[in-house]
Amino acid sequence: MKQKINLTKRQTYWLCQVLGWSTIVVVETINYTFVLTDGFQWVYVSSFGRQALYGLLVSHFYKVLFIKPSTFQQPLRRLWMKGLLDTFNISLIITCIILSPSLFTGFRIEQSQVSTAILEIAGRIMNQGRYIIVWIIIYYMYKILERNREITAEKLQMDNLLTTTELELLKTQLNPHFLFNALNSIKALVLIDGDKARDAIVKLSELLYFSLSYEKMPLITMKEEIYKVEKYLELEKIRFGQRLSFQFDINATVMDMQVPPALILTLAENAIKHGIAQLPDGGKIKVISKLEDTHLRIEVLNTGQLKADNLKGIGLKNVRSRLKNLFGTQAQLNLMNYSHEEVLVSVIYPIQLHYT
Repeated sequence: MKQKINLTKRQTYWLCQVLGWSTIVVVETINYTFVLTDGFQWVYVSSFGRQALYGLLVSHFYKVLFIKPSTFQQPLRRLWMKGLLDTFNISLIITCIILSPSLFTGFRIEQSQVSTAILEIAGRIMNQGRYIIVWIIIYYMYKILERNREITAEKLQMDNLLTTTELELLKTQLNPHFLFNALNSIKALVLIDGDKARDAIVKLSELLYFSLSYEKMPLITMKEEIYKVEKYLELEKIRFGQRLSFQFDINATVMDMQVPPALILTLAENAIKHGIAQLPDGGKIKVISKLEDTHLRIEVLNTGQLKADNLKGIGLKNVRSRLKNLFGTQAQLNLMNYSHEEVLVSVIYPIQLHYT
C-alpha cells in the first residue's frame, strides 16, 4: 500500500516555487532551442537558470517584506492594483540584479545612448514581468481563495454556534413550560382527590426522570418520544378523567426514526390546553405517525375548534423555531380545522437526513 504524503503549507509553498521557476527554465530553453535559434546550447540553461534563481529569491523575500496577510483583506480592486505594482517592483529588482555586474566594471553610458539604455532597461523589466505576473496571479489567487475559505469556515462556525445556542435556549423553555402545566394540574387535584394527586406526582417524577436522560440531545427515537407523550397523557387523564381519551396510531416502521425531543409532547400539550380543556365534555387526542415516501409525517388530531389565539402560543412558536434550526426549509408545520369539531396539526420533514 502506498503511503500518502502530507505536506505542510510551507513545504507546499517551496515545492511550488521550485517547480514553477524550474518550469520557466525548461520552457524558455525549449523556446530558444527550437523556435528562436537552431540548436541546443548550455548557455541557455545557465542564463535562464540564473534568472529563475533570482526570481525565486526576490519573489520570496519581497513576499515576506511587502505582501502581508492583511493585504488580502482589502477590496479586490485595490488588491489587484497592488498586484500590478508588486509585479513592476519585483521585475525592477531582478533587472537591477542582472545589470549590477555592469555597474562594477566601469560601465558608462554616453549621452546619446541614454534613450537606448532606458528602452533596454524597460524591455528587460517587461520581459521579467512576463514571469512575475504569472507568479503574482497564482499567489494572489491562492491567498484570496484561502481567505474566502477562512471567511466561509468562520461564518459556518458562527452560524452553527448561533443555531446550537438558539436551539438549546428553545429546548430549555420546554421543561419549565411543561412542568408549569403539570403542577397546575396537580394543584387542582390536591383539592379534589388526594389519591389521584399522589398518583399524578409519581407519574410526573417518572416523566421528568426520563426527560433528564436525553434533554440535551438534538434528536431522539420515536419510541422514546412516544413513551414520554404517553406518560404525559396518562398524567392529564388523572386530572380530566372520562373527559379525556387518547389513542396512538404509530406505524412500526417509524419507531426507530428520529424526532426532536418533546416535539410531539408540545403538540399534545397544545391539544390539551386549547382543545380538551376548553370543552365541558372534553374530547379525544389521537397521535399519528407514518412514512410518506422519503418524509416522516407526524399528526396530532384533537377535539376542538381552531381560533386565532391558538396560532400565537409559545408552544407552536418553539416548535417552528426548532424545526427551522434542525431542518431549515425542508420541514413543514401546518395547523388547521380538520372538521367542524376537530383540529389537526401536522409536521413533515425528510427522513434521509436523520438516521443515526
